[in-house]
Amino acid sequence: MLSSRAFVAALVLVIGWLSPTAWAQSHVKVSLVAADASVQPGKSITVALRMVHDAHWHTYWVNPGTGLPTTLDWKLPAGWKASDIQWPAPQVLKDKSGAVIGNGYEGDLLLPVTLTAPADAAPGSSVELKASASWLMCAEMCMPGDATLSLRLPVAADAPKPDATWGERIRQTVATLPRALSEWAVVTSRTAKTVTLAVKPTGSPSHVPTDLHFFAADNLVGYELPQEVKSDGKGGFVLSLQVAPDAPADAKNLTGILTAGNGWLAGGNPRGLAVNAAFTVPAAATPAAQGNAGAAATTTTPAPAPTSLVGTLLLAFLGGLILNLMPCVFPVLGIKILGFVHQAGHERSKVVAHGLVFTLGVLLSFWSLAAVLAVLRAGGDQLGWGFQLQSPAFVYGLAILMLVFALNMSGLFEFGLSATGVGGELQTKSG
Repeated sequence: MLSSRAFVAALVLVIGWLSPTAWAQSHVKVSLVAADASVQPGKSITVALRMVHDAHWHTYWVNPGTGLPTTLDWKLPAGWKASDIQWPAPQVLKDKSGAVIGNGYEGDLLLPVTLTAPADAAPGSSVELKASASWLMCAEMCMPGDATLSLRLPVAADAPKPDATWGERIRQTVATLPRALSEWAVVTSRTAKTVTLAVKPTGSPSHVPTDLHFFAADNLVGYELPQEVKSDGKGGFVLSLQVAPDAPADAKNLTGILTAGNGWLAGGNPRGLAVNAAFTVPAAATPAAQGNAGAAATTTTPAPAPTSLVGTLLLAFLGGLILNLMPCVFPVLGIKILGFVHQAGHERSKVVAHGLVFTLGVLLSFWSLAAVLAVLRAGGDQLGWGFQLQSPAFVYGLAILMLVFALNMSGLFEFGLSATGVGGELQTKSG
């Protein structure tokens, strides 16, 4: 039979073969595709990130609601320029129970980007366009995905011809991108709890949009809150949108995409109407100012007062109390009390100093964690507490650690006394 050490070594080796790259296969296949077969010096070309989602999997829009938006980090040759992602109209994402969980995409998706070549690009050469893509893919669970992509295109002096495979589809995607339309006028107003979005035809409408839904580009409108849509009887519509609980009270305009299931013009294009309209009655307006706003004026209600510091501290104390009364923590309280009893005969100043240093250590530890998180987020990473548990590699490592620990507790092997005795000398010291 194998010795305990040999068994553990063999076990770790087998688990290594089942690494995250083997079981964390991406449920979203990505690639770079171009609308044209070549590049002309000084001209622009549309390149798209193609994302093919497995059934029941989705990724997220620029304002995801929950989750994280897809990002592209371009690494282009000198002189090249790249635009931001041109986001197609999203869809409402729901879980199995029908609850709204965010804004995003399913199926076969193209995310267009405009790349501009430098005027001195040499005809007859070729250019390699590289980008690092990252996304969050979700079904019943979520996991991050990333890939390094590249696309090589020839540089030609003549005007490029459309790519035989992707040219027409990319151009159709660009044609359906959300945009403002002269055929439709938008008027918005708001109170502390409600945003009213009125959209009216500027002429005699020949097309009636259906299944309207508004996707906010910021956090002003709650993505998961119901929206009421009514006809104004004149070919237009009035939407009543609920303001998110944490929305800014001083927002001056409404920005986002108003989608229609059958598009906004005859033929179905575009599916999304770009909205960027200042409020005729902002939430912070006084009653007198609202009275002068005419028929569109509404009555505002005061915004809820923020939670007081005392209330926050009481909630924090209650949370800490619940944690310390848990069975896995409660025995520690007795050990601490015994420590207080042991120190009862010492100088009061020294006992107080111990308590203050212990408290400072706890605060500094959490301040350090918060500082690291703040630095990472300031650098552009979309991170939050516990985000590492969405990483297959981290969960894989944690599973191995727990397995080895369980085998140790089961008596299969033991760590040496030199390992278990680390810090033992500190226990024998006083003070």
